[in-house]
Amino acid sequence: MNHTIISSSKDPAFNLAAEEYLLRQKKEDYAFFYINRPSVIIGKHQNALAEINLPYLEEQNIPVFRRMSGGGTVYHDEGNLNFCFIKNGDNSDLVNFKKATEPIVSALQRRGLPARNGERNDLLLNYKKISGNACHVFKRRVMHHGTLLYQSDLNRLTGSLKSDPTRFEDKAVKSVRSEVVNINQVLQSKETTTEFLQNLVEDLLRNNTDWEKATFSKVDLEKIEELKKEKYDHSEWNYRYGPAYTFKKRLQSGRLVFGVKLRVEKGRITQLEIKGNYKPEEDLKALEIRLLGCYHDKNSLLKLLQETDNLLPLPAGEFIKALI
Repeated sequence: MNHTIISSSKDPAFNLAAEEYLLRQKKEDYAFFYINRPSVIIGKHQNALAEINLPYLEEQNIPVFRRMSGGGTVYHDEGNLNFCFIKNGDNSDLVNFKKATEPIVSALQRRGLPARNGERNDLLLNYKKISGNACHVFKRRVMHHGTLLYQSDLNRLTGSLKSDPTRFEDKAVKSVRSEVVNINQVLQSKETTTEFLQNLVEDLLRNNTDWEKATFSKVDLEKIEELKKEKYDHSEWNYRYGPAYTFKKRLQSGRLVFGVKLRVEKGRITQLEIKGNYKPEEDLKALEIRLLGCYHDKNSLLKLLQETDNLLPLPAGEFIKALI
């Protein structure tokens, strides 16, 4: 029996924790659906800073979260819904994106939409992407999950995921950008995203006799909240987890020009070289030493720069632009 749950939470950290909990701590099959607040969700093996437009996310107050599956970066908002299918199976047939997404494709087709599987583990509508998908295997269980663009803000989606990959050298999984379209643009329905989700789930329940409605128990909610607080609410997982990388950037401010090259391993700066036309050069060398071992994220770097302002050629708020 497939236990079908619609999340009552729009907290990305809670819903990501719920997926992991259902996969690792439960034994039954599940279909889990949710809508998140605006957020960017990166794959397990991605370099967060290489995938996002950090200034835009800060300006729009959009947080970043890392999921437990691989694949590329996606933007979530209240115009986007998410599905997660968890099941037991044989090792030889656990990873099968076409089979896993068949219920969604069929449901969309019953609405008169020419939905189909793409070649990149995605779903297409009129040759444009409406769904990105990823999976994660745990023992003899697999989780396939994906997005469905219903009436998402495509301008914010594009703005959030613009990045400059030339600044990074790494072996991280890179996102492949595709032209996207909202389902509602084709369907021309007056349904809200929540209504569309509810109608989608009702259709799936009617057309899959082994599906039944379910809810989280009090114990489930307590354990999901515990996992959320321990993992998905922390920069240690969301930003610092991931492959080692080399970062390079050039900054010009007035007549001052700086070139920065640094190496990051397990989230911390392990090598750093700062070159520039600033005098005395000894200050730059001292700054390099002070920054070694610091986490390569804006808050950590800015805090250290503000404590080291006697060595800085520029105000901390300006010099940080050379390091991120």
